[in-house]
Amino acid sequence: MFVMSEGKMRQINYYRRLFQTSYQLLKIRAVNLGWLVLLAVLVSLQTMMLNSGLAGVKLVLAGLFLIGLPFELTLVLTALSVDQATLNQTDLLILNAWQRFKRLWPMLFGMEFLLILVWLPFGAAGFSATILNLFTLPTSLVDFIVLQRRIVAVGLIIVYIGIVIGFMAVLRQLVRHFCTVSTVKWWQLLGRFWRPFLSLWLPLVIIDRLVVWGYRAIALSLSHTVNHVVGLILMIILVALSLVILSGLLFALVWEALDQPAFLPHFDDSDDALHTMAWFPTGLVVLLIAMFSFQAFNVGGVAAPAVTVAHRGVVGHNGVPNSIAALQQTVKHHPNFVEIDVQETADGQFVVSHDQRIKPKQAAGSRSIQKLTYSHLAKENVVVNGKSAKLATLATYLKAAKAAQQRVMVEIKVTPQDSNDMVRRFVSQYGNRLTAQHALIHTMSYQTVLALKQQNTNLIVGYILPINLFSIHNLPADFYSLQVIGLNQAMVKQAHSIGAPVFTWTPDKVHEMQMMRVLGTDGQITNRVDRLQQVNRQSIDRYSWAILQNALNQLI
Repeated sequence: MFVMSEGKMRQINYYRRLFQTSYQLLKIRAVNLGWLVLLAVLVSLQTMMLNSGLAGVKLVLAGLFLIGLPFELTLVLTALSVDQATLNQTDLLILNAWQRFKRLWPMLFGMEFLLILVWLPFGAAGFSATILNLFTLPTSLVDFIVLQRRIVAVGLIIVYIGIVIGFMAVLRQLVRHFCTVSTVKWWQLLGRFWRPFLSLWLPLVIIDRLVVWGYRAIALSLSHTVNHVVGLILMIILVALSLVILSGLLFALVWEALDQPAFLPHFDDSDDALHTMAWFPTGLVVLLIAMFSFQAFNVGGVAAPAVTVAHRGVVGHNGVPNSIAALQQTVKHHPNFVEIDVQETADGQFVVSHDQRIKPKQAAGSRSIQKLTYSHLAKENVVVNGKSAKLATLATYLKAAKAAQQRVMVEIKVTPQDSNDMVRRFVSQYGNRLTAQHALIHTMSYQTVLALKQQNTNLIVGYILPINLFSIHNLPADFYSLQVIGLNQAMVKQAHSIGAPVFTWTPDKVHEMQMMRVLGTDGQITNRVDRLQQVNRQSIDRYSWAILQNALNQLI
C-alpha cells in the first residue's frame, strides 16, 4: 500500500490552503476585477516594450501599474480583515480600502520599492532588464565591480538577503494595520519568503523549461506554418500560466506575512453576480496575451549569422589555448577572428597567456607572470589536456597569424602588478601593427579602454563586461564583449543604440548559440567555432523555441 510521506502531505496541504484562500478572494468582484485590470496594464506595457518609440504611453502604463499594485494589495488585505456585510457590498469594500490606502500609502509604496528590488533576479514580471539597464555608475566604480567581481558578488548576496528581510519586515508591519499577527525572528522571515518561491516559482520554471525543450525537440519535424502556430499557442499558454503563478506568488508572500489565515466567507446567494469571475475582462486579458505573443514571435526575429571568434585560439581541444600550434590547427576552420589573451611580464614584454600564474619547473608552487621575465617564461611549458606548448610573445603570435591571413582579437589582461606605463608601451610596440592587421582589442578595464583610444585613435577597442547589471550609455566603446549569463535584449539594444556591435562569450552549446542570435548579438566568442558555423547555416525554423524562451525569460 502506497503511503505518502509527511513532507509531501504538508506540501500538498500548503497548496490546498493557498489555492482555497486565493479562490475565495477571487470570488470578490472588486478583487478579481482589480487583478485583471493590473494584468491587462502589465501585458499592454510588455507589448509596447517590444517596439521602440511611444515613450509617453509606456510611462503612463508603467505609472498605472505601479499605483494600481499597492491599491490592489490594500484591497486584498481589506477583504481579509473586514466583516461579512462589507464583503457583500462592493462599494463599501472599495471605500474602506481607499481610506486605508490614503493612510498607509507611504508604507505601501516603500514596500513596493523593496518588492521590485527583491524581484529583480527573478524577472520582475518583465522589468528586470529595463530597470537594471537604467543604473549608470561612475567608470571607477564599474572597474572595481568588474575586476573584483567575486568580492562584489559576495557583497551583493549579503545585501540581497538584507533587502529580503527588510521587505518581509515592512510587509509584516503593513499587515498589522489590518490583522493581528505573531512575532517572528529574522530567519523565520527568510523562510516565509523562500517557501512561496520554492513552491510556486521553481515549479513554474521547471514546467516552462520542459515545455520549451519538448517544443525544440519536435519543431524540426513540423512544417513552417505548423511550427509557427504551435509556438504561438505555447507562448500564449505559458505566458498566461506565468502571469497567474507570479500573481499567486505575490499573494503567497502576503499570505505568509498574515500567518497563512483561512478565508472562508459566506456570500449571499442573491448576489451571485458579484461573486463570480469577471469574464469580459478575463477575455480581454487573454486577447492582450495573444497580441503580446504574436508581437514577440514577429518582432523577436533572428539576427544575421554571427561573426565567429575562436576563444583563446582553439576549437574544442585542438591544442594548448593561446599557443601558435593551436592557431595553426584553428585557422583550418576559417574563423573570422582568433581571440587571444595578452599579459605583461616583469621585463615589459607581452606574452600570450590566459592564466595569470604558472608553475615553474625549478620552483615550488606557482608564480605570477607579472613577476617573471620573458627569458624565464620562455623555458616553461604550458600543459593542457595532455598537450604542451611554449609561451609565445605577442609579436611571434601576430607574425604567425599574419602568415595564415588570420585576424585576431586581443584581450589585454590588466592586473595590479602591471607597470604604470603598460598601455603606452603596448600601443608603442603593437598599435600600428594591430591596426595594419585589422585586429580588435578588448579588455575588462574601462580605464584601459580609454587609455588605448587616447594613445591611438585608429585602434578598434572594445569593453568586456562579465556582469550585465548596469547601463553602458556612459561607457562608450567601439564594441562590447558581454557575458552569456544574464545577457538580455535590453542590454544588446542599448549597445546598438550607440552604434556598437555586441560580441558574447562564451556560448559553446548549440542552444546557447541559437539564443544569442535571437537576442540580436553580432558575434560569438566560443570554444566551438565548428558548431557556431553550423548554427549560422541553420534555417529560421530552428529558432522558434529560442524566441519563446526569450519571452518567458523576461517574465520569470
